[in-house]
Amino acid sequence: MDQTGLTSSEKITLFSAWGLIRKDLDVHGRNVLLLLFHKHPRYIAYFDFTDDPNAQSLVDNKSLYDQAIHVFKAVGALIEYGFKDPVLFDATLRKITRRHKDRPVYSEDILTIGEVLLNYLEQALGRQMSDSLPDAFWKLFQTIAGRFPATPKTPAEDEGGDDANDPQPTTSQRQDGALDAP
Repeated sequence: MDQTGLTSSEKITLFSAWGLIRKDLDVHGRNVLLLLFHKHPRYIAYFDFTDDPNAQSLVDNKSLYDQAIHVFKAVGALIEYGFKDPVLFDATLRKITRRHKDRPVYSEDILTIGEVLLNYLEQALGRQMSDSLPDAFWKLFQTIAGRFPATPKTPAEDEGGDDANDPQPTTSQRQDGALDAP
């Protein structure tokens, strides 16, 4: 296993599944974002749809298509190129996190998007989906989420204090206690 956190078999599984949807990234990307907004409406505010002022709805909004393509190309870059070259995988993840540094995007958000995308893939791929895809896909999104900061605690959570004896590292902290570099 390398920096991707995936085995060779898991990489092949993801690469194969991605190959089935990459031909129509605009349609699949739009569908995933619409599904995300349907299941989690708060994420609409994370995006800017003002580049298409004539759109009557999000379904027709070209800003949505553009952003969906951008998101899917980033995931595709990780799968298509990063799996072959772990240094490129790391560089791509660094670029993704840098782009989101000044936005309120946390590891929990990445996992939510991953969950929606996986649900969509299950529907879109149907019988073409392998049994090993969900586990491989989830591992990939956990790796991506690990590069984003943990969701800030609410004041009520802070009152409980930090448990210094908690053996589980946060998603932004490695097993050795060091923080992952952005």
